[in-house]
Amino acid sequence: MEEQLREMLVAYGRRLVESGLVQGTWGNISVRLDERYMLTTPSGLDYMRLTPDDMVKVEISTLEYEGAIRPTSEKGLHAAIYQGRSDVGAVIHTHAKYCSVFAAARKDMPVLDDFRSIFGDVIRLAPYALAGSKALMKNTAAALGDNFGAIMASHGMVACGRDLEEAFENCVRMEENGRRQLL
Repeated sequence: MEEQLREMLVAYGRRLVESGLVQGTWGNISVRLDERYMLTTPSGLDYMRLTPDDMVKVEISTLEYEGAIRPTSEKGLHAAIYQGRSDVGAVIHTHAKYCSVFAAARKDMPVLDDFRSIFGDVIRLAPYALAGSKALMKNTAAALGDNFGAIMASHGMVACGRDLEEAFENCVRMEENGRRQLL
């Protein structure tokens, strides 16, 4: 199971690049391995060059990780979501273009009818906090609540789902919602 999830993280990292949801090494992905561990993408490595062995196993409660490769600097954000949401099996954080407009404007994102069954009436804005900080973890988890997406003030967005496929689709839906709202 762990090897399959490592391979899926590689595949979804490439899909994020190919769909334009991430640029360069900005953004990160995680998947819940079990109640104790998650697998995350590494810090600062190109998604198109990642291998399953590059994925980092991180303990959700302590953020301690195995191996020499460092996990994403946003590992605490992912862990905070898993700790607060037993229904979440995967988390994606990006700086997608249209969601980032709402992040830069520090505005909640209204939700179009097509996406209300997933996100409700609004995708909430998490108040600004420094990247990788405990405040960012707390603010984003609170803004997410029971939803499947949140905007991070002056930062980007986070989408989640029961598995990687659903988290990716929710990421795509958030960006499409933002695009349609702005255009």
